[in-house]
This record gives sequence, structure tokens and C-alpha cells, in this order.
Amino acid sequence: MKQEVNFQVVRLTDHHQPAQIEQFIAMMGRMYDYHANLHPDWQPKTDWQKGTTNWIQNAAGGNEWFFALLYPSLDEALQKAAGYILAGFHYEAPLFIQNRYGYIVDLWIEPEQRGNGAAQLLLEAAFVFFREQGTPRVQLEVMVNNERGKEFWQKAGFEPFEIVLRKDI
Repeated sequence: MKQEVNFQVVRLTDHHQPAQIEQFIAMMGRMYDYHANLHPDWQPKTDWQKGTTNWIQNAAGGNEWFFALLYPSLDEALQKAAGYILAGFHYEAPLFIQNRYGYIVDLWIEPEQRGNGAAQLLLEAAFVFFREQGTPRVQLEVMVNNERGKEFWQKAGFEPFEIVLRKDI
């Protein structure tokens, strides 16, 4: 049985520490490596870290993007982050009643921290952000061969909604 951990969610703002972005980017790299193993289309671009770092620095703390780290104690300055979440909004054509919805881009928990509620804490923090922005719905995408991911999201209450089909031409 896993030991109970008192996690703390820390949203990145325009006052974040450089070490926080470094941890965020490092975990994104591990997430993208995982996805690249599922499908070769998910190989990140060379030097993706630089552009992503600039984007996070400019967008953190605003109303369109939610970047948060999860620390395994109340003193995050002394800790390695246990996970992260990246969320924002997607927009549909304005002819639909629900044309803006929350979108989970990434959720990553370090392997040694999995299974103790860490992911749910990050999700709940994103849900609060979405509600504060007036958005009552959240969507995400899971690769069809990501069985572990599909199982997690369905346990978290997400239901299949749409199937994306594609063809190389």
C-alpha cells in the first residue's frame, strides 16, 4: 500500500521560479517520450523546449492557459515536482450552443508517485480554473492504443464522445 502524501498544487503565474519551468519542461519531455513510443507521429520537434519555455513564461497566470505543478509536500521549494497538468480552451464554430470548452492537453504523474490520488488533485485544480472561466465542460484526447490512459480517464468520469479518423495522403 502506498504511503499517504500531502500534495500541494502550485499554479504557475507570471511570478514563477525558473526551476519550476525547468521541472515542467523535463516532465513534458518524459510525457512526449511516452507518447512517441505509442505512435511515431508524436515525436517532438528538435529544440521544442526553448519555444515551449517561452510560451509558458508568457502565458502562465493568464485566463487562457492553466499550468500547474504538483509537489509531494507543502514546501515545494525543496521538492522535485511529482507531476504537472497543462490545460486550456478549445473553440468550436459559433453556431453551436457549447462553443468553448475546457481542454486537458497533458497530465503527467511521475511513475513513483502514481496510484495515490496525485492525478486527481491536478484534475480538480484544472476543473476549478475552468469553472472560474465560466466553462462547464472539459474534453481531452487519448490515443486509441493508450490503454492505461483510457482506463485512467474513464475512472475519472470521462466518457467517449467523438472518434477522430485520419488518413495519410
